[in-house]
Amino acid sequence: MKIIDADLKLIYQILSTIYKDFDISPVVAELGVLKGENALAIYEFLSPKMMYLIDSWSCDATLEYESINSHRGWVDEPDKYAFYYGGSLKSQLTFDRLYEEACANFINFNNVEIIKMQTLEAIRELQKKKVTNFQLIYVDANHSYEKVLDDLMFYKPLLDPEYGCFQLNDCCHSKAGVNQNLGVLEAALKFCKIADFVPLVAVNRDFTDILFAHKSSLMIDYVDKIFNNNDLSFVEVPDQFLGSLTVRVGVRPNISFI
Repeated sequence: MKIIDADLKLIYQILSTIYKDFDISPVVAELGVLKGENALAIYEFLSPKMMYLIDSWSCDATLEYESINSHRGWVDEPDKYAFYYGGSLKSQLTFDRLYEEACANFINFNNVEIIKMQTLEAIRELQKKKVTNFQLIYVDANHSYEKVLDDLMFYKPLLDPEYGCFQLNDCCHSKAGVNQNLGVLEAALKFCKIADFVPLVAVNRDFTDILFAHKSSLMIDYVDKIFNNNDLSFVEVPDQFLGSLTVRVGVRPNISFI
């Protein structure tokens, strides 16, 4: 696993270079979209053949989160993060506005389809459309352990076996993550054991993004070649260190394995 001291967009640049080298116009999905800002960045770097943006844009997940964590004194109230969402997470109006912004951001994109559904419901919609062989699936929907593991397990059959990757957001242990009872890292660890996936690249930031591929994927060698043939600064650690990945915040956040 290569640790890069860079923004997550460097991952998109790496993927873009590989896909261009092999004349691949990737099919991409993002699970969890909000306004679509990250989706715009993915689109800009990867120039996808087709992109599917999947999100329920519903406050139901907030109410479920609140119910599950009501007895956990260390877990923040959802509306502590209202500033990030632009309104109360308990109000459907907040999510309606986010949905409208996402639609507005992609109104003139003929190769982008917005699917307003829960992630597992959306799989049936994709199957109806006979969509398979995604080159990138960005996982940033519900961050609870069970939901993330479900997204990974149920979307895995839709990944291109040679060039397909998952990219996970918030895949780390951190104080902020504990306060939100996030389970992304734990779900990723379980998934890697079940499905024989390995971490390829992690960004040295809080709310860490990590790129994953299957052990037999061609992407492992291609990512290595990109790093070996370019002036990219990185530190490499054994994949087995993934479970120890912690973000420590001083003057700035940094990844630690201690």
